[in-house]
Amino acid sequence: MRVHGVLLFCSLFAATGWAQTNDPPVVGPSPMEAFAGARGVRTAWSSELARWESEGTRVAITAIVLENSTPVLRRIRGVRIDLSRAAANDRIYLDEPALERTRKAMQSIAQIAGPGDNPGGGHCFGAQEFVDRYDWPWNKYHELNVNFCGGREQAVLYLNARGQDAAFAFAGKKPRDLGEIVDTAMNQLPQH
Repeated sequence: MRVHGVLLFCSLFAATGWAQTNDPPVVGPSPMEAFAGARGVRTAWSSELARWESEGTRVAITAIVLENSTPVLRRIRGVRIDLSRAAANDRIYLDEPALERTRKAMQSIAQIAGPGDNPGGGHCFGAQEFVDRYDWPWNKYHELNVNFCGGREQAVLYLNARGQDAAFAFAGKKPRDLGEIVDTAMNQLPQH
């Protein structure tokens, strides 16, 4: 009887835990996204860093400096990522701390994938920075998640916003490609 009770408890606990991890996290705007949408904020500088297209899916990645026009000047530097495909669009803002997390995550995913840059059929890799089950402070924000999945002929880099179901697939792109764009942004932003 005691064994059955423990098994029932463990089964209920596992089922409850599983259901919670499958629910998309509830997220709000990132600090940069909230600032971008505020009254009186303008783009002080921007530079398009990359534009990718893969089978009708597009991304434009732009380094951007936003500033307000209130008496106390405030600036936020970062990247705006515009994602689109036939059935979905999304705009993600990454400020400098989020860019640093993304840079580290791309290095981690590239290291896990190995030198061939293709994790092989059926295998997908992400990074701990993007796992919403962890209690990271940034998991409450609408920011970038990345997964790298192997295919028969070529790997696919999936980009999506935390808390959103829509994934944007870029065949042939690698974590290293996105990492180089983030590095470029991080080098350009302090100059503006």
